[in-house]
Amino acid sequence: MQPIRLGLVGYGKIAQDQHVPAICANPAFQLLAVASQGQPCPGVENFSSLSEMLEQGPELDAIAFCTPPQGRYALVRAALTAGKHVLVEKPPCATLGEAMALVEHAHEHGVSGLFAWHSRFAPGVDAARDWLASRTLQSVQIDWKEDVRKWHPGQAWIWQPGGLGVFDPGINALSIVTHLLPSPLFVASAALRVPSNCQSPIAASLNLSDAKHLEIRAEFDFDHGHDELWSIEVRCKEGTLRLDSGGACLTIDGIAQQVAEEGEYPAVYRHFEQLIRTKASDMDVQPLRLVADSFFLGSRELVEPFYD
Repeated sequence: MQPIRLGLVGYGKIAQDQHVPAICANPAFQLLAVASQGQPCPGVENFSSLSEMLEQGPELDAIAFCTPPQGRYALVRAALTAGKHVLVEKPPCATLGEAMALVEHAHEHGVSGLFAWHSRFAPGVDAARDWLASRTLQSVQIDWKEDVRKWHPGQAWIWQPGGLGVFDPGINALSIVTHLLPSPLFVASAALRVPSNCQSPIAASLNLSDAKHLEIRAEFDFDHGHDELWSIEVRCKEGTLRLDSGGACLTIDGIAQQVAEEGEYPAVYRHFEQLIRTKASDMDVQPLRLVADSFFLGSRELVEPFYD
């Protein structure tokens, strides 16, 4: 079987640290071209824009997008119009409307699309989902706290409109929870803490629920000054399940469980290959909808300025 000829748009930290290593380790893909306004990617053809890559570059079957969400809609739409399968780094777009439009556009052009909620592919997530499927849910507590200066140094787009602020990592937690739980989730209330010199929150507290009134609380903090806390605890009538380290570690009633050995991004690209081979798509917008609803319903408190 011929490898899938792949192009990459955006060659920043996430592309260099995660996407390119996962692509190069998967024989189903052949990375042929990169479009970026920054440093070039070694070993492939490099272009300054997507349009230049499509017009002058090698023939491609699929394109992965690692650019910031602002302005991404037009890029992904152009790739879909050109008949390319697309993998879109999270969050897929700056707005829910743009993301929904891409879902329709992929369907209209008969190509595969993946909104790459990479945290859903963390080693413990599928095992957790399987265990929860036959349990009686009682409550969920999410704590997602990290230091933005460590994980997104100098990335000013995060604090601009559409940049999501603390929801940039927080949406990872929401992507896991919406994958674990059987029913759609809704925002009951949200409290957003916004630095006085920024447009996006640095911390947030959410109350979520489903149609059965399951209590779900989330605490997000982007100015967490010590070790990361990426945990989801689900209390059930039959016991308590906990995911830690962003879903890499799974315990049930305090007992560590065996989890998959495959990393998040290798699993993402294996899933993308399967979608392309089966002519399917996986373009879930629910995590982005929850963020949009949090902005829509959330109260805003101005806090001290943020300086990187």
